[in-house]
Amino acid sequence: MKRIDLHTHSRYSDGTATPQELVARAKLAGVAVAFLTDHDTVSGFPEAMSAAKAVGVDLRCGIEINTVYKDNLHILGYGIRWQDAGFQERLREFRSRRVLRVQRIVENLRRHGLNISFEDVSGFSRDTLGRPHVADALRRKGIVHSRQEAFNRFLIRGKPGYVDSLGPTPEQAIALIKDAGGFCSVAHPDTAGGGQEIAHWTKCGIEGLEVYYSTHTPSDIVRYNDLAESLGLIPTGGTDFHGPSSGRDQRLGVDVPEEIYDRFMGRLAKC
Repeated sequence: MKRIDLHTHSRYSDGTATPQELVARAKLAGVAVAFLTDHDTVSGFPEAMSAAKAVGVDLRCGIEINTVYKDNLHILGYGIRWQDAGFQERLREFRSRRVLRVQRIVENLRRHGLNISFEDVSGFSRDTLGRPHVADALRRKGIVHSRQEAFNRFLIRGKPGYVDSLGPTPEQAIALIKDAGGFCSVAHPDTAGGGQEIAHWTKCGIEGLEVYYSTHTPSDIVRYNDLAESLGLIPTGGTDFHGPSSGRDQRLGVDVPEEIYDRFMGRLAKC
């Protein structure tokens, strides 16, 4: 078995760990390879890369793009030319849409009597702004006790603060990653619809499926591995690490069979 983590976040998006803290945890976990996959930004990668080189961690640059499909289809990108000017420009566009969405969320919350301002939210974001930052602002003000409570009470569909995503379509996200030389995997497939929907995105250019995930049970892994095999997808794996104070498991790394690791790394070598 190989321990890998192809799905992690830092403070540059909705994580709470610095890139350096992320690398330290990757070193401690003994992962064979890790990817920093912040939402709609690669701004944290230079710091992470420098820290990784200093301690001998194989850390690569990836991306996670949130798309508008049912507000739940997240697409991971690997092997990207992260310094490509066109790629960077499109990510800036995505982040500007996120700012607009958060502004509208805050307006909704204020209309419902909550004492919160846009500055309460934006002042704690490094690069990519999103609903988790609104949740953190509500927690700091004592309105909720956790990110999850904030989402459940205010930020999910049907709740007072909810605003539809302004992100790209799945087709646009897939095209962007492919244009930057990379390949795509569906993140946390339990929120991505059933097999027929994943099969549709496979026809649009998806090449991987996150079979190994921090909350997947052994039966989940078998089910998604069978789905990946039936669709010709590369099984991928990651924890979706978000760091301290995020309310999630803090351990890095998932164990995958060596043949799956080799298959992923073989595809990565073609980028």
